[in-house]
Formats: sequence, structure tokens, C-alpha cells
Amino acid sequence: MDNEKYKTEVIKDNNVKNNLFAKVEVIGDVQVGKTAIVKRLIQDKFITEYTPTQGYEFTPYLIQVNETIIKLQIWDMCGAENYRSVLLNLYRNSKVGVLVYDVTSRKSFENLEDWITELKKSAYGGSKIILIGNKCDETEKREVSYKEGEEICKKHQLDFFMEVSAKNGFTSPNFMELVAINLVKDYESHLDESEDLADNNNESVMLDQKNNNSNSLDKCC
Repeated sequence: MDNEKYKTEVIKDNNVKNNLFAKVEVIGDVQVGKTAIVKRLIQDKFITEYTPTQGYEFTPYLIQVNETIIKLQIWDMCGAENYRSVLLNLYRNSKVGVLVYDVTSRKSFENLEDWITELKKSAYGGSKIILIGNKCDETEKREVSYKEGEEICKKHQLDFFMEVSAKNGFTSPNFMELVAINLVKDYESHLDESEDLADNNNESVMLDQKNNNSNSLDKCC
């Protein structure tokens, strides 16, 4: 299906009733800009002072896709090694993992191999992994090419790849809106199974592992 038939709008009012719900974890090494990405998404501002995330923080993010409102519960996860086991346990209940690396840090890119291996071990069959290269605005400091990001996406058959700049802001639709579009596609393609999906506080359908035969996120790499 063509994304052009899907219109998106970010909803600022968290009290709006949603139709669908999905948990999204933002994951990656320390200092790759995970929190900066989340702040840009939620508040449309860039944080200049680095403060390590302690454990994890989560916040709702509502997007309307055509007539469907999907609430994404976005978890900003600490990248420190001592939190890794907790993080991976939490990922088992997530629909999407947003794996972030820093294009100015070769080390953060090389560490993707370990992240991807562990995420795939922890994930449900229907979980998605999308790959985000942050800090693409810092062209003079770049250590990882766009092509390398594409190649690791293809190598591990990830669902989505994009480079972003949390500093300069995101294009429209942003990567999370594209995720929402494809989660709605995923749901629509499994309407016959929807009665079996878990209910989210009687307000929305939980997008969960029941959709484990789907690979509907468009391949961007």
C-alpha cells in the first residue's frame, strides 16, 4: 500500500481517545541522542546540555492516521551497560524498537551488531526494529556514511532506516509518523484477528504479538 493515501497529524492533547496503542522503545548507546530525539518529537525543541537518562522515561505521543488515532507510548531507555538486561526485558512487551546510533561515532555504529542480536532474541515475532542515524547535520564530524546505515539495515532485515537531526528538526512526516502509518497498515491487514488482540484499558486495541506474521513496515533501505 502507498503511504500517500495515509494522512497524518500529531495530536497535542493527550486526553483524546485513541483507537490503537503501541509501546515504542528508543534504544542505543549512551550519548547518541536518544533523549534529544524524543524531546524533539514531543516538545519540538533541542536540548543542548547532556544529562544521562536514569533507567528509563516514557511519554505518550498521539498521531491520527486518516480516521484512526494511535497512541504510541515512547520509552526513552538508558544506554548504559548495567541497564541492558532490564531494557531487553522491557522490550519483550514492545511493538517497535527505535535503535539509534550517532553518525559521528564509529563505535556507536559498530555496537549495533550486539544491539540487534540482543533485540531479536528478546522480541516477539511481531516486533519491529527501525534504525535511526542521528546527528546527520554534523557533516564535518561524520564517521558513518548513509550507505553503511542502509547496508546494516539490509543485512539484518530491519524494517526501516532513516538519518535524522534532532538539532535541526525532522522532516514531515517524521519517522514516528511513518511508524504510525505502518502500524495502522499492520492492524488493517489483520482485521480478522482483531478480536483476539488485547484491550488497552477498554479504550484501544493493543498492537501486540498476535500480528506476528506481518512485515508491513515499508523497507526504506
